[in-house]
Amino acid sequence: MTTTAAHSTTIGVSRTLQLATVSATTALGAVLGLIVRGLVGWFERTLDSSPGPLRVAAQLPVGVAAGILTVVGLVGGIILVAAWQHEVAALTVADDRVELAAGGHRRWMARDEIGEAFLGRGGELTFLDRRGRLLAAAGTDGVPKTGIARALTDAGYPWRGDTDPYEAEYTRFVDGRDEASPEVVALLRERAVARAEKRAPTARDLRLRLGEASVVVRDNGDEQEFRPARHNG
Repeated sequence: MTTTAAHSTTIGVSRTLQLATVSATTALGAVLGLIVRGLVGWFERTLDSSPGPLRVAAQLPVGVAAGILTVVGLVGGIILVAAWQHEVAALTVADDRVELAAGGHRRWMARDEIGEAFLGRGGELTFLDRRGRLLAAAGTDGVPKTGIARALTDAGYPWRGDTDPYEAEYTRFVDGRDEASPEVVALLRERAVARAEKRAPTARDLRLRLGEASVVVRDNGDEQEFRPARHNG
């Protein structure tokens, strides 16, 4: 979704995708209501049991079941879209600053802080400061990439495109290999544990702490990759 106001542009999950998602879950609920009796019968014949909510719905008149499950599908779609919007980038670009929100965290970046911006691995929107340190990063699944590029370029921010310009400089973190200072290794080790334990806010904060230590970190599946920050101002 892209909206413009006085001297600012806000970009988030595409409105088309939002509507498509809610429409799909609503339609799925309606279809499920129409076939719920046959579906329960199939479960009973195949698995000797069926989910309790479906058994309850199967006892209702077909029209009532279809109506109820249509509403359930609608509400489920709205909840799904809200969770999706919460996790991926919501970007506001203004003449004097850029704001990036994702996962319950919001980062305000003044124009003169930003050294460069680009889409890294997996489409992650990444902002670095003028010393090459990480300012902020967020996923962009469902967010229009062309809209991001256009908003930042039109406002005069240093947009570097849809690839990481430092791709060749990353090293895979392997505990014990001693390819970084003890302080950096300790933070990477702590972050690896936070990721394994699904503590996303802690992992995000450690990533920013590593950025303050002039180390840029990114994730590659279950592994971490890091590189020294490069001055770009």
